[in-house]
Amino acid sequence: MTIDWAKALIILLILFKPATSWANEIYINQVGDNLNMEVVQDGQDNYFQFCSNGTNGTCTDMNGNSHNWADGAPSDGSIVNSETIGDDNTVVVSHATGQNNSNINESNISVTGDRNKVQNFFVNSSSGSNAYSNLAWGGTKESNISITGDDNTVKHGSDSYGEVDANISVSGDDNTVTVYQRSLRNTANISVTNAGGPVTANLQQNGSGYQDTGLNSYSLTQYCTNVNGCTVNVTQN
Repeated sequence: MTIDWAKALIILLILFKPATSWANEIYINQVGDNLNMEVVQDGQDNYFQFCSNGTNGTCTDMNGNSHNWADGAPSDGSIVNSETIGDDNTVVVSHATGQNNSNINESNISVTGDRNKVQNFFVNSSSGSNAYSNLAWGGTKESNISITGDDNTVKHGSDSYGEVDANISVSGDDNTVTVYQRSLRNTANISVTNAGGPVTANLQQNGSGYQDTGLNSYSLTQYCTNVNGCTVNVTQN
């Protein structure tokens, strides 16, 4: 499904409570600015993928692979809200950002129960060899991810200029949280509550020659009930 609207307000309500299983999958490739999208999935096999990507439909992962981080046309002012309640889950949101310094891109993702898997990308399309390579960089990228219960796994990736905030809360069962941030100012707030599984939290905050490496900050709260211990790795460069 391709949406080519300069300004869009999209509300998708997928409410499934049948006696048999539904493969309620949603794939959206979007081009244009000032997007406000809301997707609700209630039961069963769930899958939602959003890509701000004007060149192809290969924007996949978690774990469909083949995600080109430098791909897509910039989309300013994009807000994606996703709520998933129950069953096999999997939510992937990818923003191509960076057309101007007032740019705002935001992901608000909530998952309650069952197999979970959430992945969020902020991709600066200006970092690739495309028609937008001379545009200004910057703006604000924010992800708010909340998962309650069951197998979990969260990946947040940002290879984008400007300011990046990752706010991630995971509670219950086999948590794994991986956050990678590379931007002018990296901020991460991570909370993980374990329910007996082998929780792992990895945080990497990087800068480069184009960026100020001193503007990294994070808070990480972890409640570990696993008798074998839990793992936390933090790297700042």
